[in-house]
Amino acid sequence: MSVVNFVGARERCSSSNLIERFKGTLRRSELQGVFSPGELVAVKFEAGERDNLKYVRPLLVKAVVDAVYSLGGQPLLVDTLSMGSKASEVGRRWLEAVALHGFDVTSLGKSPMLADGYTGEEELLVPIEGDELGGVEVARAIAESQALVVISHVGAHPFAGLSGALVSCGVGCASLRGKERIHAPLRPLFMPDRCDGCGQCEKHCPHEAVRLKDDKPFLDEKKCKGCAYYCTAACPIGAVVIDGYMTKRFQKRAVDSALAVTGALQGKVYYINILMDVCPYPDCYPFSDVPFVPDRGILMSRDPVAIDSAALDILNESSGIRGSIADECDGLESSSDKLLQVTGVDPRDMIYYAKKLGMGSSDFEIRKA
Repeated sequence: MSVVNFVGARERCSSSNLIERFKGTLRRSELQGVFSPGELVAVKFEAGERDNLKYVRPLLVKAVVDAVYSLGGQPLLVDTLSMGSKASEVGRRWLEAVALHGFDVTSLGKSPMLADGYTGEEELLVPIEGDELGGVEVARAIAESQALVVISHVGAHPFAGLSGALVSCGVGCASLRGKERIHAPLRPLFMPDRCDGCGQCEKHCPHEAVRLKDDKPFLDEKKCKGCAYYCTAACPIGAVVIDGYMTKRFQKRAVDSALAVTGALQGKVYYINILMDVCPYPDCYPFSDVPFVPDRGILMSRDPVAIDSAALDILNESSGIRGSIADECDGLESSSDKLLQVTGVDPRDMIYYAKKLGMGSSDFEIRKA
């Protein structure tokens, strides 16, 4: 049975300080068995998109860095480039986001770096045998580390259902080319009966793959890279969609990539899921929206299937927040399908597939700090 450690978000007095409880749990957890003293440990976080207001607090990232140091590891604080940038500005946008969101040596005690380089081209092709992929380009600095800690800001995900350990490991640890391979099935569909020709999809496509002709959008398949976050997010009336077959393929590719990452690290991976500021969209989105459930706390485990299953259970059991997307989709009450209601995508399909590949177990025990 897998173990998932849980630190609740409530702080009732000075002695129940969340950061101190988080640090203490990390030091006592299975993290100490993931690496040996002196080994290089990549700590993967996500700086978030420049205009996204809901991202992991730097203080929580620093707590992980401090815990790795305290256990004798040598932390390497890393992120990777997102697909939402034009080739001429990919690195610059990340540097701006890091600075604006406070991820610097002063706040973290360690300068962050890009694991796939300033242009996203530093990678290592890792072969796997998945249903969708036979190999994935993993960011080189991650693949060549001796252990990995994946910090995930948990939220809903429009194409995976849940943004947690599996997505953060699989998608977040891939190079730009790897991300393009994972996202390749995602092609926007334009609904002519809804579209009013506003042109926002064309304006916000970072790769100029969407063009308007006679006030109707058309897709240039050769230019489209599958980064459907941006065209779908730009449409104010929901006229740009991704169909269910595409999302199922994306879910499998994200898991295939996570399998490649864990293979490159020989299974020496530890996962941290932060269930605070839980929003309808992942941090790579160009906006964040308001949280749809209250802050719940932090989960930790060596098992990505168990930790994502635990996160899904906690979110589904939570009451929705009035005025959020949960209110709009009748998700205010506790429900086994809250994430499905919010996203239209069932995250259990992704979790079941990861279990099928032997990445973990849905049989777990939650230990509360």
